[in-house]
Amino acid sequence: MNRPANDNETNARSRNGPEFSGALEGLKVLGVNDLSRYQAAVEAGQQKSWGYYFPFLLTRNRTGRNAILVVEDEGSLCVFNWKRANGIPRLDLAFAPLPLNPAVLRRCIERANEFNGDRSARVMRIDAKDVDAVRETSLRPRESRQQFIFAPKTYEDLGGKAFKTVRRNVALVDRLANVEVLPFSTSHAKDCHALLVNWKKAHREAFGSSGGAGTSRRAINFVGTLPESILRGEVVFVDGRLVAFAFGGEIRPGLACSFERKCDTSIPGLGYFQLRSLFRSFGGVEMINDGTDTGREGLRQLKTSFRPIEMHVEYRARQGSLRRSDR
Repeated sequence: MNRPANDNETNARSRNGPEFSGALEGLKVLGVNDLSRYQAAVEAGQQKSWGYYFPFLLTRNRTGRNAILVVEDEGSLCVFNWKRANGIPRLDLAFAPLPLNPAVLRRCIERANEFNGDRSARVMRIDAKDVDAVRETSLRPRESRQQFIFAPKTYEDLGGKAFKTVRRNVALVDRLANVEVLPFSTSHAKDCHALLVNWKKAHREAFGSSGGAGTSRRAINFVGTLPESILRGEVVFVDGRLVAFAFGGEIRPGLACSFERKCDTSIPGLGYFQLRSLFRSFGGVEMINDGTDTGREGLRQLKTSFRPIEMHVEYRARQGSLRRSDR
């Protein structure tokens, strides 16, 4: 079965990437130097989902375990997810080609099927607007998750009944001594990592999982390697102690991503204060995608209290029976 020639090279920071063969021929590992063509593809496709955020894809590159692979086909950017699970490598589409072309999508699925040696290849993320075009192929889309879309300009004064819960929680932090919000710099990285260790421990005790702490750790390390419009952060100090960090940036013009947020959950209202502060930092952007609630009731309550302007539906797809004309 074909696989990356050298797993030790499959990381986003490699300059040229490994040489692939067989079903992977022509693919390369997504890296920082792919930003321009990737952003152009997302803008052309007018994508909206959180998972299209470029820094998120970079954090998926994990040596020997996972790699985001890309290639162009008929003007569309094809993005694959290579992973090794239990010692067995497999290939799926991270999402449908950008912009979506059903013929290109069919070829991508054929490539992944060839690599996997069966018909198990999937499309992991499909924007709602693309789902009808995906149905033109042999794929069977189904709703996967809903994501919260907010309008950042809404959160300047928090007036009115609608934002009573947010206003009350933000006030809890405003009343604390020596609250300071600063742009993230590399000098804050050590304290952010220390906060993350404690947050991960508390989250595992409460929910039985790390809550994506690995992605947060890699995001901290990526800040500074990309333009600030794509990835920037801010930190919150209370009485000289770093108690929260948040990162985000542009998915495409007019749409930002609230990427990673972690805070000291023992401080009442801090999650609300942090989210409102991040939203205000994107005041010039029309919309911001804050992802899902990860199935957590408390997180759902927090996000709902900010009155999303839309719940964006994302799909994933498996294969159905191929028509003879598609074989």
